Amino acid sequence: MELRPVLGSTYVADGATALLPIYKLNSTDIVLLDTGYAKLDRSALTHLLDDNGFHLKGILCSHAHFDHTGNVRYLQQRYGALAAAQLIEAGISVNPDAYRANYVALTYGRSRAYFLEECFTADVIIPADATELNFCGARFGILQLPGHSAGHIGIVTPDGVAYLGDCLISRSEIEGAKLPTSMFIARDLESKQSLYSLRCPAYIVAHKEVLTDITDLIGENIRFIRDKAREMLSCLQDGMTFDQWIYEFCKKENVRTHNQLKFSIVERNFSNFVAWMEDEGLVEIRREFCAKKYYRT
Repeated sequence: MELRPVLGSTYVADGATALLPIYKLNSTDIVLLDTGYAKLDRSALTHLLDDNGFHLKGILCSHAHFDHTGNVRYLQQRYGALAAAQLIEAGISVNPDAYRANYVALTYGRSRAYFLEECFTADVIIPADATELNFCGARFGILQLPGHSAGHIGIVTPDGVAYLGDCLISRSEIEGAKLPTSMFIARDLESKQSLYSLRCPAYIVAHKEVLTDITDLIGENIRFIRDKAREMLSCLQDGMTFDQWIYEFCKKENVRTHNQLKFSIVERNFSNFVAWMEDEGLVEIRREFCAKKYYRT
């Protein structure tokens, strides 16, 4: 796992699917921002820490998705590191039953089978209105950026580098994504819009870019969400059930998977978009014997 400088004492480790920011408290003591996948990043991350003689003092979590918190509990146990998470995400991370809140399309049994490794108990709870956090002897800025998940946060290192987690994704991710992950689309759009007023010397986008200007990327992310909503609507014929609608969308987008976890993510993301479109008055739901049917307005 390669370690690259960003600015001052802020670095990024190049994980399997995401950049993992590191803030050096001194020549040996560090704070890690997110931890990557359990299976894909654990070995390389351990080697990075041990081979460089780093002492992991703390972990700051942006949100409780398995590609970001997959190694928190392992690192707590191996190195005695403290873990900090926003109030909502900390609650979700306690056990697989709670973790299912971020993966609602999974069954109870599959949630327990998939997410035992990802669950952890936060040592420090970040309030839902916090703007800064004194952690491991350093002061970090906290950006409340809900939407991608309910308690998603960004983190600003003492160097002024803003780690945006998954509030934004890179251009290459936009080009390859079939349907963006967002729990609450309206809140996600508000959070993205708020980034226009953020002024930092550098920005880290988890998947997977380091930038000095995010103005254009913010607009591209917002357009991506709205474009996907229009694509979904183009697949809707009045009177369709949810299953019929998602079938037509996945057929158009060539979304094919037999992996239960991946399918659950597609189903969850589609459902979140549908809920937003209902709130926005773009679709109307009519119920027949408790079965939902969708109509354009």
